[in-house]
Amino acid sequence: MNWRNLIRDLHILTVLFLMMGGGALSQAKANETEARPADWPEFVLSSEAKEAGIDGKFQLGMSVSAKGKASNIRFFGGPMWPCGAKEPGEVEDVRRAVRQYFETAVFHPATKNGKPRSSEVQITFSLSKRFTDARDSKAIEENLKKGLFPSLVEVIDIHRFAEEVPQQLSRIRDSPSSRITQIQVLVDENGKVLSAGGFRAAPIFMQAGRSLACSAKFKPLTFRNTPLKMSGILTFELY
Repeated sequence: MNWRNLIRDLHILTVLFLMMGGGALSQAKANETEARPADWPEFVLSSEAKEAGIDGKFQLGMSVSAKGKASNIRFFGGPMWPCGAKEPGEVEDVRRAVRQYFETAVFHPATKNGKPRSSEVQITFSLSKRFTDARDSKAIEENLKKGLFPSLVEVIDIHRFAEEVPQQLSRIRDSPSSRITQIQVLVDENGKVLSAGGFRAAPIFMQAGRSLACSAKFKPLTFRNTPLKMSGILTFELY
C-alpha cells in the first residue's frame, strides 16, 4: 500500500464542532459563527483508568450558552477498554471526569450578527495525547522522513485492512434508536484487536457492536516492513 495515500486518509481533525442539524463552520452564513474552544487545559486520565486500559476517543453532545458555558452533556459513545475484559468500573469514573471537564471548560460562544447566542454542538474528544497524535498526519509524515515510527496511526477507512469483520449483529427488534453503530478499535502489529469502545452508538447497540468489533481480524499495517499499531472506526448496521 502506498504510504502517502494512507497518510492522506488519516484523520487530521482535532476537535470537531458541528451545529446540531446544521453545516460546518465553512458552510455557515457569513454573519454567524459557531461555538469553539477558548481555554482548555489538558485532560488527564487517572492512574486507575490507565491501569484498566481505558483510552480512545468518542463523540459527545452539549449545549453551550451565550456566556460560553457547557451544560446538558451527552455521551454518544466511549470510552474503549481491552477486549476480553468486562466493563471496568473506572469507565463511569472517566465519564464523570469528562463531564466535569466540560462543565468547567470555557467556550467562545456562537454568534449571530455579532451577538453571542446559545447553541448545540457535537465534539469528538480524545482521552489521551496518544490518540490525538495518532491522527496528526503532518507530524507523522515528517517523523517518518526522519526514520521515526509512530506508536499509533489512525486510519480513516480501517475497513480496507479487514480480513474478517462480522457483518451481522444480534437482532434487537422494535428499537427506536439509530441502527448505525460506530466502534473504535485499537489493532496491534499483528492485526489483532486489543481494545474497542463505542465512538458513536445508541446504548442498546453498543455492547453488541463492541463484542463484534473485538472479534474482527485485520491485515497488519506496515511501513518499510515495520509493523505499526493502528486505530480506526468500524461501522455496523444492526438489525
